[in-house]
Amino acid sequence: MAWLCVNSFGTELIFETEPHKAVYSWRDDYGSCKCIEIPQGSIKKLIGRDLSWQDEPVELKED
Repeated sequence: MAWLCVNSFGTELIFETEPHKAVYSWRDDYGSCKCIEIPQGSIKKLIGRDLSWQDEPVELKED
């Protein structure tokens, strides 16, 4: 479905595939950051809690 994560600068990101932690941000399987920056607070609205750089990405799943 989609993956949510937060980079080291606190920016909220959404990926199509599961991202992997790089130096200061997240990267997809191809080593690029093909993601969309989403507005601050969106992750909490979507999953009910905040994420930080220390957290693993969270997959959004269909009900």
